[in-house]
Amino acid sequence: MRWADGPVHVAYHPDAAYELHELPEFRALYQSWIAGNRRGNGGDLTRLYAFILNIKHCLADGVAGDFAELGVWRGNSAAVLAHLAALSDRHVYLFDTFTGFDARDLRDVDGHRAAQFAETSLDAVRRTVGHEAHTTYIQGFFPESVTPAAERATYAVVNIDCDLYAPTKAALEFFYPRLARGGILFLHDYASGIWPGVTQAVDEMRAKTGEALVLMPDKSGTAIVRKTRSDSR
Repeated sequence: MRWADGPVHVAYHPDAAYELHELPEFRALYQSWIAGNRRGNGGDLTRLYAFILNIKHCLADGVAGDFAELGVWRGNSAAVLAHLAALSDRHVYLFDTFTGFDARDLRDVDGHRAAQFAETSLDAVRRTVGHEAHTTYIQGFFPESVTPAAERATYAVVNIDCDLYAPTKAALEFFYPRLARGGILFLHDYASGIWPGVTQAVDEMRAKTGEALVLMPDKSGTAIVRKTRSDSR
């Protein structure tokens, strides 16, 4: 089956959701998942379920720490993080310029890129994410924007979705040492083939840490790491 803008396939919901009703939050989170981004996320249920299932598994394992995301754009994945952080009485730190790519990151492998993802605002993201008591928004150029609280924190779940080499490298250098053993890194666009800077930065991290990846068959090639090392800062 083909759609006007590309291939479409029909997929099943996981049995845990459809048959056993063990993911009751899915319907509400789906509305946040597509808010202002139905074209990009409407069919990307694999990624949404990967978030819910893997984060719940991490929490069930008792992994300590807060949540974070670098690259929030319109707040779709941040809403999932905030919901699950609130359920487990944790905090989520959301890092972004909230104005699109910073020109300082458009260099080297990404030097040919144009500025993108400016169609957002902090106010619009807040409306999508909710859970204000469990959420801190950190606006600015990463890692200069890092606050003392975020620097002190330990993390159980981190989503890195900043598309470019420089911020992805900076995010991995900051978050990996602060990730608890058993914690999860979601690495969006790793296997998409569209953002080679992400692939390069992640592969450099893998070479240094020895961590392995699990690749997701979602729209934009997410990779997942569960930290195996117990080293600390």
